[in-house]
Amino acid sequence: GSWPRRWRVPAGLLAASLLLLLVATIALGACYWQVTRRLQDTSREHTAEQGRLSQEVSAREQSLEQTRLELAWARAELQRAWWEGNGSQLALESLNAELRRVKGALGQMEKEMKEVQGKLNNSESTVSSLRACVNTDCCPSGWVLYRSKCLFISLETKKWQDSQDYCTRKSAQLLVLGDWSEWTLPHFVQASGAKYWIGGMVMAPLMYSFSSRKYPLCAVTLSGRINTYYCYKYLPWICEKPPDMSSPSKTLFPLPAKG
Repeated sequence: GSWPRRWRVPAGLLAASLLLLLVATIALGACYWQVTRRLQDTSREHTAEQGRLSQEVSAREQSLEQTRLELAWARAELQRAWWEGNGSQLALESLNAELRRVKGALGQMEKEMKEVQGKLNNSESTVSSLRACVNTDCCPSGWVLYRSKCLFISLETKKWQDSQDYCTRKSAQLLVLGDWSEWTLPHFVQASGAKYWIGGMVMAPLMYSFSSRKYPLCAVTLSGRINTYYCYKYLPWICEKPPDMSSPSKTLFPLPAKG
């Protein structure tokens, strides 16, 4: 039953060693458990952090993609605004050019209107004076007032030069139609069918095959139309001169008698 004395010491050491080994094993187990638990916690934390980081990276990628889309939209808007601004500038330049053209046309129109107004005022003044001449002696005796001119229509006949000399002595000249139309001559002159010497045209002498003589041609009116006739022929003539505007004022507005 009892151990020998010499085995008691090793047995005690063995028991102590076993005890120490058991304690060490328990300590190591506890340490392993703690380390394992820490590793599990760290793994879980790492997994959670990785998930969080993955979500953050995904969110950042979505935000980056949204920013790219916004940047592309802003670039497109900027380009569209540039084109619109360029088009607006071109349209503005075109409108300015059109405005300058309209201003020029308006200035020309105003100038023409002033000229027309001046002519109208002159015409109204002339018409007023001529109206006053209707019942007064604006034209000499034997002369007729027609289209703002005093006309003398002769009954005798003369050569063209003699007719012109007669008109000159009367402070007049042979009728010059100017801007009159041929059919605006007095009706009784047109209806008479006679030739009348008028002024304004003397043609150079012409050579005819039947004669070696040269005959100058002068202007005549025949049935309201302008023609030419030999200047040495005897024809009636028509003189013209402006009406005397001083007579109507004396007739219409006589000065009061003195005394």
